[in-house]
Amino acid sequence: MSLAAVLAIGTLIRVVVPSLFPRITDALASTVETSTPIDSFRSIQEAFYLLKNDLDVYDGGVVYHPPLLVSLLNLVNDAFPENYVFIVFNILYAIVDLGIACKLIRANQWYDEHQRKRSKIEGSPFSSTFIAAFYLFNPLMILTNWSHSTAVFSYFLIIESVVQVVVDHNPFRAMIALAVGAYLSLTPGFLVVPVIALAFTVSADRDYTRLAVQCSAIFIASMATLLSLSFILSGTPDFFYQCYGNILFFDKFSPNMGLWWYIFTEMFDFFTPLYKGIFNLYHVIFVVPITVRFFERESEPQIGDSFLAVVMAHTWLSFSKSYPIIGDLGFVLSMLPIFKNTVIPHTKFMLINALTLIICLLLAPIFYYCWIVLGNGNSNFFFSMSLIWGGVYIVIFLDFIWGRLVFDYIQTNEVKDRKALRLTQI
Repeated sequence: MSLAAVLAIGTLIRVVVPSLFPRITDALASTVETSTPIDSFRSIQEAFYLLKNDLDVYDGGVVYHPPLLVSLLNLVNDAFPENYVFIVFNILYAIVDLGIACKLIRANQWYDEHQRKRSKIEGSPFSSTFIAAFYLFNPLMILTNWSHSTAVFSYFLIIESVVQVVVDHNPFRAMIALAVGAYLSLTPGFLVVPVIALAFTVSADRDYTRLAVQCSAIFIASMATLLSLSFILSGTPDFFYQCYGNILFFDKFSPNMGLWWYIFTEMFDFFTPLYKGIFNLYHVIFVVPITVRFFERESEPQIGDSFLAVVMAHTWLSFSKSYPIIGDLGFVLSMLPIFKNTVIPHTKFMLINALTLIICLLLAPIFYYCWIVLGNGNSNFFFSMSLIWGGVYIVIFLDFIWGRLVFDYIQTNEVKDRKALRLTQI
């Protein structure tokens, strides 16, 4: 199958199916695996209704999207007849996913070329057709797209920032993309450190301090501009806590595929502030160590992988965020084939992890149905799947880090017989 055919079929799946069966989007938009209050399409629709009736969007605790996103999507909603606007949204979300697939293709091509210059690697990378198909036909991404979760916009901005750095060599536009991503859902903003490190490794300017200061200034200025425009548009600072405070303080208790919701439903109120602080610290504390450990140094050209550092930092952030969905893991999985000739040959648990993921996806909706609908179970049923889901993240995280360390050892020591190599984790 050609690349054009893959792109066309992937787009049609995202446009035709929900257009013919609109109840799919309604069902998925209310499903905890594919939608949370922070990225829910139903919340966006509530905002449309409130704007139409001249009501305060952020009064009542039902809308958690930033004002600029609400206003832009409302323009789309008002620009087309009511009977056709849903199809327009289907096309919009399909275009975003198509853009992500194209960005992944460009990142895959750059990574293979970059690693061949630095290391002695064998074999060819996955084809552009495979990279696109692995994303567009990924059930996790299809379901997320059908649910019209606004998380897909964040995914696009994350991969756009990476491509701007490594392909277009424009770290300043990358910072703007990350700022917009952080404006939409906060978490992409924590990728500033590894993306700046990645920019330094591919930049001709070896003054890291100046590059870091310039990129940080552009990111902060972009965020300040977006927040200022939001304040002017909404006329009230209420959106700030509604959109970002709930992410940090988890005040909207809602079952999801993460770990926070169960902990804080069972936690004594006296200890809640302490553990909210610990969870937020735990969310971001590993980003810098990951970046430093895999930073590509001129003195050791065969060691390090700043692109992997970005992917692993994003993996950790997706695992530990307060409102995750299955699309977060789907996006992580879509970036892993890029490491075909470097990390993947040295991983150990990919098959076991894939089987665990399939079991979790099958049992999670069943356990949730037993808990909420039938009432013959309890929250432990569903939370057990959240724990397994987190385990899938951790195995990917550890397996790929170990795979890269093995690859660095082989390159450094020029190991010939790789099959006979036996390394032990300490």
